[in-house]
Amino acid sequence: MKKNFLLLSIAMVSLSSIVLTGCEKEDPDAIKMEDVNKGIQLITAKDGKDYEVVDLGLTSGNLWAVCNMGATSPEQTGSFFAWGETEAKNDFGWPSYRWSDDDGVELFKYCLDRDRGKYDGITTLQPEDEAPTQLLGEDWHIPSKQDFNELTTKKNCTAKWCKLNGVGGFLFTSVRKGYEGNSIFIPLAGMNDSDHARFVGQYGWYWCNSLYQDPESLKYSTTEATCVWLEHGDVDNHVVKSRPRRAGLPIRAIYTGSY
Repeated sequence: MKKNFLLLSIAMVSLSSIVLTGCEKEDPDAIKMEDVNKGIQLITAKDGKDYEVVDLGLTSGNLWAVCNMGATSPEQTGSFFAWGETEAKNDFGWPSYRWSDDDGVELFKYCLDRDRGKYDGITTLQPEDEAPTQLLGEDWHIPSKQDFNELTTKKNCTAKWCKLNGVGGFLFTSVRKGYEGNSIFIPLAGMNDSDHARFVGQYGWYWCNSLYQDPESLKYSTTEATCVWLEHGDVDNHVVKSRPRRAGLPIRAIYTGSY
């Protein structure tokens, strides 16, 4: 009797394991890699490496990179960059920021406040301060907020919350004639606001190429730069936000050259 009971218990545990494993594989939000590899083209960058981009049929002609900068797969966070810096790093305090003094009081470039440094009136990153341009070539750029708006508008792409290899993010799929099904996955990669990553899997902030402009006053900030904010559960609310220029955010580059 004891032997039969033991065998029955083992069988039940094994069955439970199978059921649980099946549940894990049936995540309704999960997508497969083949869902995000349609329309991929290779562009050879100035470092001699080939990088994957996707043509979504956008009016601008922008080709969107398949991965964040520093990543080798679409769901990876990749590297964090401070705004206007061209090298990835791990420390994102004011003392380590390229364009400020140790306290973030005085700004040395992109300064619109005469009380905060030498006024230069520059609101958009110059090519020498764009990581994609410097690392990959002159036709690679950080998207503008208009570029992100073009990507997220429903007449160009549908947006779907999903998980790729267990990582949450948004799948943007083209609805443009001749490009239907071409897509890119952008993960909720979080940010680095000091010396460690935060909010990975909860929020996605991605740098744009300009200082933040208040939508009501239309005044630009000297200390805050523009970013796009992606939030889990809010498919239609990919809004423009701001983050301190010193903060570390991922970059999803665009390619604007010929191919």
